[in-house]
Amino acid sequence: MTNPLAVILEKNQLTGPNYVDWLQNIRIVLNFEDIDYVLEAPMPALPDADTSPEDHAIYKKWVADDKKVRCYLMASMRNALQVQYEMMRDSRAILLHLRELYGENSRNAQFQLTSELYGTKMAE
Repeated sequence: MTNPLAVILEKNQLTGPNYVDWLQNIRIVLNFEDIDYVLEAPMPALPDADTSPEDHAIYKKWVADDKKVRCYLMASMRNALQVQYEMMRDSRAILLHLRELYGENSRNAQFQLTSELYGTKMAE
């Protein structure tokens, strides 16, 4: 069954400046799919041969869910951004990099820098 909320991501693709709104939409879709934990929880350790079948199942589920999350992330980006992140296999690494580029802090820093720039005056 496909996610009916995925239409939100089709209509609101990540372009860069819309990162905050895009992230909110991504979280809504991932929450609906019950795979939003991948963005917060650390990846479980690769199980050894002697670990329990439950640990193997947990690891396999996490890897499969991370793959779904990555697919949602990639499918909801503009083509130019997809090319930049297609080699990254970890959804959390993709989001971390996007947050560094387009997150709230970078917006605030850009706004403050722009304000300072426009506020400067030439010496007479």
